[in-house]
Amino acid sequence: MRYLITGGTGLVGSKLTKELLENGHEVVNLSRRSNGPDMKGFTQLRWDGRSIPESVGPTDAVVNLAGANVGQRWTKSHKKLIYNSRVESTRACTQYINSQDPKPQVFISASGSNYYGNNEAKVKTEKDGPGTGFLSKVCVAWENEAKNAEIRTVIMRIPPVLSTDGGPLEKLLTPFKMFIGGPTGSGDQPFSWVHIDDIVRAIRFFSDNENTQGPYNLAAPETVTNREFATILGSILRRPSFLRIPRFALDILFGEMAVILWGGLDINSDKVQNEGFNFKFPALKNALADLLD
Repeated sequence: MRYLITGGTGLVGSKLTKELLENGHEVVNLSRRSNGPDMKGFTQLRWDGRSIPESVGPTDAVVNLAGANVGQRWTKSHKKLIYNSRVESTRACTQYINSQDPKPQVFISASGSNYYGNNEAKVKTEKDGPGTGFLSKVCVAWENEAKNAEIRTVIMRIPPVLSTDGGPLEKLLTPFKMFIGGPTGSGDQPFSWVHIDDIVRAIRFFSDNENTQGPYNLAAPETVTNREFATILGSILRRPSFLRIPRFALDILFGEMAVILWGGLDINSDKVQNEGFNFKFPALKNALADLLD
């Protein structure tokens, strides 16, 4: 198959690109950056995030992973960048898809588990509506653009992705290694997560299974509390995990963005499992051990 991937040099995109190429697929990678693997079947094109270059040509699958980093202070300008980078890149994908003849077979578009909000205790399934807050608004607009594609469309509601190459885990390693790690906020808030390998596996699952369509929660089956996450991480690193960072301190340090750190969500992924997808890393301890041992 020939894949078009936006945001292909990001955390998930770079790993997906390499795996697809190793399995004999072709990949056209759109990114604002120029780095990419020197492998057979790979084409890297720079883009503006708003239109697909004509030189892309026909493809079999479109995977949309583009979007600005949410893990920094949300200034007015950065909030605009977070919103526009997702909505405009998705619109570019649907315009490209709808203009093709023949069209690609499937459109797989990222969204976030923050669709449901940032501080919810109730377990969330795909039947639940959107929450409140900035990121929820972003996710709603993001998904609405994806729904304009005139082909089979899968929307992935992705929780924090665990990887040592980026994302929240990489940032947490430093304080733990300095013996100052611990839970954030109350520590009692639910923490849904997913191993990066399972995100890549899910994308390939959606590509290969013609019956998959619509939104899917992609959280690992085991939801833990923020405190439990800190405890397990500390035990694997052989470091203490009791220095809690209170919510007010996070608000001072990070402003509005701090809700990501002290908030929490419990995401149910039964839908994707019932349709045949099995998580390689369903439990946090095994996931962290795989990444850190």
